[in-house]
Amino acid sequence: MSDTLDTLPIGPGWARAVCDIVERQLAGGTSASAIEAMRSRLLELAFRADCPQADSLYAAGDVSRYSRHQLVAEPDIGYSCLLIQWPAGHATPLHDHDGLWGIELVLDGALQVEEFRKDESPGSDGLAHARTLVLGVGDAAAFADPRYVHRCRNLSARKPALSLHVYGGLLERFNTFEPDVAGRYQPSRYVTRLDSVAGLAGI
Repeated sequence: MSDTLDTLPIGPGWARAVCDIVERQLAGGTSASAIEAMRSRLLELAFRADCPQADSLYAAGDVSRYSRHQLVAEPDIGYSCLLIQWPAGHATPLHDHDGLWGIELVLDGALQVEEFRKDESPGSDGLAHARTLVLGVGDAAAFADPRYVHRCRNLSARKPALSLHVYGGLLERFNTFEPDVAGRYQPSRYVTRLDSVAGLAGI
């Protein structure tokens, strides 16, 4: 990991707890049920006294920016963790996760998550809506299907939000989806961007 970033106030105890839960659960494999078990274990992190908060992270940066902070990357073990800061009202485009499994836990604020599946059947527009979730503090969405697509939105028009994202590897590329003139969703390929890498002592 890199040197500690003074502008990213995340306690090493909390970060270590994230890694401990993920690595312990990964020992049981990465089936859909194993990912769900990991999701359930991670929920407790949102209620720890040392859990990072959106305001404290934004105090060091621009409150109007959507920001991605790499907490830990362990490609040899098979996971990575990010913290994502959501400005008030911010929404992502429809996007996939390049076939990786994932868990997205709200630590502060509330997010709306619209979930879809890629659908290549004849007559389809390319995506099939699955469900819409509203996630508050301590709620998490999990996915293991490589066809999974979603879009997320900070439900507050005034306050930022913060979420923890755990992925089954390094999320280095992804696709967004926009409808063409015929109404069929077409992918566009992107390379991910990190706003910081949190080098935390003891991680």
